[in-house]
Amino acid sequence: MPNVEKVDTYTFTSILTRLQTWYIAPLPKSMVIEAVQPFGRTPVIATLNGKEWQTSLWTEKSGETMIAVPKKVRGKLEEGDEVEIAFVFDYDRF
Repeated sequence: MPNVEKVDTYTFTSILTRLQTWYIAPLPKSMVIEAVQPFGRTPVIATLNGKEWQTSLWTEKSGETMIAVPKKVRGKLEEGDEVEIAFVFDYDRF
């Protein structure tokens, strides 16, 4: 039998927020993510509406964590829209 590694998927609901030219989805404060790379980054593979992309969670000095949602993923979603995002840690990029 092959050795299968268990992969935890994390899911959260958020409201898209525009931050200058970026659209971000803040993670709930209850989801505490400790950054593993410089500049508060933690590599993940995220999924929104069936579209998967490689990205990073960003944790600010304030402790708030967010994920950027690019246009190719969000489609017609705009600021103020509710989204459900799932992610897994991308250990190959740690």
